[in-house]
Amino acid sequence: MSDPSLAVPRSALGHLRIDAFTVRGYRLLWSANLSWNVGRWMEQVAVGWIALELTGSPFLVALVGFYRSLPLFLLGTFGGVLGDRYDRRRLMLSLQLVNVTTVGTLAILYLVGRSSYLDLAICELILGTSMAFDWPSRRSLTVDLVGRGRITNAVAMDATGMNVSRTVGPLLSGFVIDIFSPGIALAMLAGLYLLNAILIWQVPQPSAQLVAKGRGVWHNLLDGFGEVLKDQAIVGVLAITVAMNLLFFPYQQLLPVVAVNVLGIGSVGLGALAAADGVGSLAGTLLIAVVAPHRRNGLYFWVGSIIGASALIAFSFQRSFAIAVALLAIGGFFRASFSAFQAAIILRKSSDKMRGRAMGILTLAIGVGPFGTLEIGALAQAFGTPTAILVDATICVVLVATIGARLKRFREA
Repeated sequence: MSDPSLAVPRSALGHLRIDAFTVRGYRLLWSANLSWNVGRWMEQVAVGWIALELTGSPFLVALVGFYRSLPLFLLGTFGGVLGDRYDRRRLMLSLQLVNVTTVGTLAILYLVGRSSYLDLAICELILGTSMAFDWPSRRSLTVDLVGRGRITNAVAMDATGMNVSRTVGPLLSGFVIDIFSPGIALAMLAGLYLLNAILIWQVPQPSAQLVAKGRGVWHNLLDGFGEVLKDQAIVGVLAITVAMNLLFFPYQQLLPVVAVNVLGIGSVGLGALAAADGVGSLAGTLLIAVVAPHRRNGLYFWVGSIIGASALIAFSFQRSFAIAVALLAIGGFFRASFSAFQAAIILRKSSDKMRGRAMGILTLAIGVGPFGTLEIGALAQAFGTPTAILVDATICVVLVATIGARLKRFREA
């Protein structure tokens, strides 16, 4: 556990529920997570811009994102095993140095006019692999620092920071590209990853981590699946996570098509559409962070996911820009419970020695997203974008509703 002497006096917090911020180590980790997430959103814009600049192909631009996400599916569970077997802080620190080297090299290649699409693809594969190994340890370290009692609040604060980064990162990247160049944006991204490493280095070493020893990696992985899948609450979170990442989140890749071909708006309107979900999610996660419910998180997770996907069904019928923005914001507000409670439930329910592997399995569930992107793209090509969004969102609502209805202990988690 973290050193109580590092905590801020509770009386100084007034009535705000920011319990996790009383722990100095968590404040450092939260700051590291914020720089990490801002960097990831900057990267998405900068790398996508360079890919379009090099190829002029929308498909190849999307394919770069596929390269970035695929390692989550292939390697996320192994990342969880490594987080249980080795020091999480050192693992994360090493991975940030890999990120700095990779992005820094790409920035130099671009600035000297030697970058290629292959360089982008290799860079994205490396960064995706780094994230697959990093993310389970990053989440597990949160529990090591704040303890189980503060975990819901800590994850909600993390989600708040992530939603802030979803606005700041793309705007910052776009501004730098417009004023300077994509190469400078990549250089700034490397600087953010370096800042992340410095902040992680300053996080106090927690004493809570139980390191899995003895049997090999494959045995550790199978043990993790065996224990985690016995808990109905964790099974519910994993199943709904798969449904949402396959059928809900891929709509974001089609927003440019919606903006131009459906709503008849330009780039400014597209930016508003993209930001609407983030604004709603930020409001929702701030509310969760303040209220910090400690009971029935599974119910909030379930209902919020259903309402968020239902708002997307309504969005698919819209031809009014204002109503479309409002629906995405409303959907984001309710879907905030998905982001806030997804990891919180698994972190609370998994044992200390299995925590990293549990987060690795969650990473695997999240990693199905690239296949959903390919599916909705094919559906939109054949039947039109509104129909593709409607079909996927409807199936998502039915699946999520069915999963939650059948798992009582999940709803009570």
